[in-house]
Amino acid sequence: MKLNGWHKTGIVLSVLWILIVGVRTHDEDVKRADDFGKFSYRVCSETKPVDLPKCEAKKAEGIATFMKDSEWNVALSSLVPVPFWWLGAFLLFKAWQVQVAGIRAVAPWSTMTRKGKAFTVFCALAAVAAILMESVDVMNMYVATQVPVGLPPSAMVIKTGDNMVRATGTWTRSGLSESTALAYPLQTSIIDCNRQEGRCIESRASISSTLLDAETVIYDIESWSDKVVVMKNDTYCAEEVYTIDVNANAVNGAGKRVRKDVDMCKMRPGDEESWTYRLSDGFPVYWELRKKARPAPLRIIQSFFGN
Repeated sequence: MKLNGWHKTGIVLSVLWILIVGVRTHDEDVKRADDFGKFSYRVCSETKPVDLPKCEAKKAEGIATFMKDSEWNVALSSLVPVPFWWLGAFLLFKAWQVQVAGIRAVAPWSTMTRKGKAFTVFCALAAVAAILMESVDVMNMYVATQVPVGLPPSAMVIKTGDNMVRATGTWTRSGLSESTALAYPLQTSIIDCNRQEGRCIESRASISSTLLDAETVIYDIESWSDKVVVMKNDTYCAEEVYTIDVNANAVNGAGKRVRKDVDMCKMRPGDEESWTYRLSDGFPVYWELRKKARPAPLRIIQSFFGN
């Protein structure tokens, strides 16, 4: 078949797509692998005694794990869409012909062979599938605007010597009303407790709509043992107590309202009298937020795939 100008343009665009998307996907894989390697190194280096060669090995292992299937990821991202782009272009061309000449002139069903009819049905189904896939992509882009970043995957508690404990994770909250089921859902925290200073300092980062916020919270240490650290954070209108369980690798808290008759405390949002906290793994919180942000059509489509 002789190639015309449109064919040559399509080939050039296809090659450019493969090169650009392939390089971009590879660079993203390298960045994610490097971030995970640095995270593994940081966790290792905060465990006493520090074994730097071991930490370097863990960093290299983390990078290797993330890059293991990078070639397949690059191939799938850059090569798989190309046939669909060509099919989409063909279908658009046929749709244009239908508009100009009419459906019977382009696809004379009564005079077509079985192969011709089968190919026409295939093209119609492919067009529907392409529209559906594009719709899913657009809806996923909308979800990404509602939940713009991920969260660290795992909550953990690390004890260093007899005087230092660090806890990391994402706060989840349970109250009486459904609207208070999560506190700062798109959020991550690092809590450093110093026995000698008698306090814990939490560094908290959160995103609300388009606002990125950083906050420092100071807790007083109530008690300290080899297994459990109890810390307290009292405000004028609420009292909260937290336990850091080193053996269970868990942080839990409970709060209650106080001075409920004072006008300032009456203005507090929410109507619950008490609530509980837990420092949880970030990824399930992130994934639950994405599921809730999905438009109804996307929920229906993804339900067929168990999501």
